[in-house]
Amino acid sequence: MFCGRQGLALRGHNDSGRIELLEMPVANDGNFRALLRYRASGGDAILADHLRNSGRNAMYISPHIQNEVVASCNNLIVGDLVSKINSAQCFSVLADETADIAGVEQLSLCTRYVDAAVGCVREDFLQFVPIFDVTGKGLATVISTGLAKLGINLQYLRGAAAMSGRISGVQSHIRQLHLLAVYVHCSSHSLNLAISDACTVTAIRNCFGTIGAVYSFLNTPKRNHVLKTCVDRVSPSAARSRLIQMCPTRWVERHDSVHIFKELLHPVNDCLEAISEWPDRESSAGANRLRCSIRQPEFILALYIATRVFALSLPLCRELQKENLDLAAALRMAAEVESLAQEIRNNVDNEFHQMFTSASDLCALIGIDIVMPRVANRQTNRCNIAADNAKEYFRAAVCVPFIDNFLMHLRERFLSHNQLLRNFMCLLPTTRLPPAPNSATLSDEQRRDILQLTETYNADINCTADAAAAELQLWLRLLATQPDNRRPKNAVDAFCMCDAETLPAIKKLLQIMATLPVTTCTS
Repeated sequence: MFCGRQGLALRGHNDSGRIELLEMPVANDGNFRALLRYRASGGDAILADHLRNSGRNAMYISPHIQNEVVASCNNLIVGDLVSKINSAQCFSVLADETADIAGVEQLSLCTRYVDAAVGCVREDFLQFVPIFDVTGKGLATVISTGLAKLGINLQYLRGAAAMSGRISGVQSHIRQLHLLAVYVHCSSHSLNLAISDACTVTAIRNCFGTIGAVYSFLNTPKRNHVLKTCVDRVSPSAARSRLIQMCPTRWVERHDSVHIFKELLHPVNDCLEAISEWPDRESSAGANRLRCSIRQPEFILALYIATRVFALSLPLCRELQKENLDLAAALRMAAEVESLAQEIRNNVDNEFHQMFTSASDLCALIGIDIVMPRVANRQTNRCNIAADNAKEYFRAAVCVPFIDNFLMHLRERFLSHNQLLRNFMCLLPTTRLPPAPNSATLSDEQRRDILQLTETYNADINCTADAAAAELQLWLRLLATQPDNRRPKNAVDAFCMCDAETLPAIKKLLQIMATLPVTTCTS
């Protein structure tokens, strides 16, 4: 149990035979045997007597016994989790596929459910399941059989989340077996794809490629020492003295890399200039080539524009990694990011003026003139926008297309999430104001939403449409009487506030809403 909690491997090079307490082993015999030796020699007389005098067939320290102990721990832990999941009577499955160090494809199975005892959403890891059939049907079978073998009641399955790709084909097969299991595309992956697609703008794409190339070039002790010397001389107050690698898959995580590169651009320029004078022809030629790349006006302006937009998406990325986040709260924050990006787009002249001014100041420090590239009448292989000056050109050629792409893909990626959650929004007054206390009826939209929810989840709430509509009216009246600081901020808060005896249908619908998956970050 100690090794498991600390993430320590049990086995060693030679872990068979009796444990000698007086002599240290010649070869490493593993953490399990080392801990037994330490405890027995430290005063545990009963254990010491057992290790010295027990029969060779009854020592119970063999690799086979170790595996049995690990399996027993696993059974106890999973059994406790399965009991909580089944008692919740509503859960979602989170799945993600990867290969282990041996190259074996495996599925990481996690579940999301509301723990009513503590009033929070839990996302618990269950098992790694080997995969031999990566088709949609094969993966769906692995998920269903894997959950069933663990003892989870699949009639309570209400949601499934995965990233796009091969695993997204699972949804149709899961829905055939479990009609109420709503598929949700991982919101973190949706954000990542939105940023990735937005970065197809040529100048932004080339900017990231150059940053990656500079990092790889300077990532040696000797060259990094030159960079640190330049940082100490040019920017002694800088928080960082070296560049960091750009994440190859999670685009939003590139924010730190881009931001640090922008802050260290002046020292990086001086560093590459110093290396370009080395007698080593390979190093000097590479440094000179990269220095020419980072001194291009297009690169510098793309760097400032990307930093500005990435700063908007970073808080959303961090929020999406929280377990206690429901889909409604995630979409509200995504809408806020979209709104901020739209404000930048609407006020693009002033916003780009600030970026251009900052970039111009930096260019003046390192001796660069911002000029627009030559424009040809019949150019088709690169951006060929007619403009009167460099500022106007780069605003139209880089800034506006990048922000427009980001807005377009953000809306497209989260559109399906909004459609999925549309009916549930009648339960939360944070996005739709409740009726006035003297109102006697629900709005047509509220009535339509609760009727559709009642029809879809009739087996869960077990009541008529009129009864559910009456409960919704009482629920909204109750929320209308609450002060603003006590209104629920998300589905989990609303679930904890709702009384199951008075409003059982609303309570169950709020539980389903809170259980709907948001991301596959846990898996």
